Amino acid sequence: MTTKQAQAGFHTLRSVKLRPLFPGKETPSQKNSQDYIDLTKVVTSWTLSESINAPYISGRMTIQESNNLLEDVPIRGEESLQITVTDFYGETKTYDFIVYAVDNISPDSSINDRMMKYTLDFTTIDKLNSDTKEIKRSFGKQKISDMAQSIFDEYYSNSKKRIEIEETDGEQTLVIPSLRPDAAMQFLSRRAYSNRNKSSLYRFFETREKYFFCTHEYLIEKYGEFKGKTIEKRNRLFFNYSVLNDNTGPGQLKAQQAVNDITYGKKADSFAEMKDGAYRRNVTELDIANRTRISRQYDYTSEYKDYKAPSDLKLTHSQEFVDSYMPSALAPSTTLITDFAQIGQNRGEQDKPYQHYYENYTTKPAVDYHMNLNSFTIDINGQHEIYPGMVINLDLYKFSNTLSGTRETDSERSGKYFVMGISHSFKGDIYKQSLTITKGGLAS
Repeated sequence: MTTKQAQAGFHTLRSVKLRPLFPGKETPSQKNSQDYIDLTKVVTSWTLSESINAPYISGRMTIQESNNLLEDVPIRGEESLQITVTDFYGETKTYDFIVYAVDNISPDSSINDRMMKYTLDFTTIDKLNSDTKEIKRSFGKQKISDMAQSIFDEYYSNSKKRIEIEETDGEQTLVIPSLRPDAAMQFLSRRAYSNRNKSSLYRFFETREKYFFCTHEYLIEKYGEFKGKTIEKRNRLFFNYSVLNDNTGPGQLKAQQAVNDITYGKKADSFAEMKDGAYRRNVTELDIANRTRISRQYDYTSEYKDYKAPSDLKLTHSQEFVDSYMPSALAPSTTLITDFAQIGQNRGEQDKPYQHYYENYTTKPAVDYHMNLNSFTIDINGQHEIYPGMVINLDLYKFSNTLSGTRETDSERSGKYFVMGISHSFKGDIYKQSLTITKGGLAS
């Protein structure tokens, strides 16, 4: 628990340890009797990014030093980096990364050429290990979730993190055509299908805690009711917009849960929605073996209520506008040559199972579009226990009413939100987070 004197967003950088992956003759242990170089006092700032749309996490650290570590160690993008940090609530975490790039090397200033400044780009060791491998493999009549588990067990076998996989429905026959492991997992996610969660919008991503191969609907169901959390941990997931400045201990405790800034994105883009098929799509499947043609039309306006979201959704556009300017006859369409039996058909044991091409082409991009269109960014004071995929609660008021001296709750924008991504920023002794959040669409 934090001390009463702590400022909102306060953090302590406990240690930053740099170790060469392959120590040479001039190892750190020979220089200072340690097996690492201590960078704690020369770090001016660092950032970390993680998202449900990224298969790995990444970061950047700015170094300012006058000991010529860059050349003497040397630092050359093949070092492990261990960071230990304590947040506002007194919780300490240690993160292990790998430095893969050294960039922006320059004198600190034109009047101080004795001080060097540069940045270290880093990611997790799993990314380095997996990028040295390539998958050329076929899977016959298996669930995609089983394929994902098999790839993770084989190509992420040295990972200290576990993976959480949402079970998929239906067996598929797939060939992975020479892909890196993370690209192969994304290849599988695009083809995965779920009967339980209708969007079937599977993603493979890494957080500071673990890996996931699942839909956002699975995560909303898992985290949406804040199950299994103490009252203290649950309260940390509730935020409100506040401009009050109270420097007392209790005041800073409240400020820790305040939204410091909000950047709303687009609410609508009619031309993009018409072009990209955000509401309607057509698919024609040609079955040459049976000489059949199956045409189907997808309509988001009749499906959106069936998708799990933190709160009830409504259409961005009126039904009249969608019907007038996005009719099915003008919707984006695609034609597929199928070599598998349709649902309910039996073409023999040697044929591929139904591949859910129609569902993947229509539902996933439409749901993804509305999730992103209605997402926005909030800046908060940082804490360790927020990860992409979690659900938070946000209380906002209608900003237009503040001019008249009144505050009215913004019912459309307040409520539960799904966290899509987090950008962490550590500078000085302040830890900030920028969260990209969404309700999955426009909330009712």
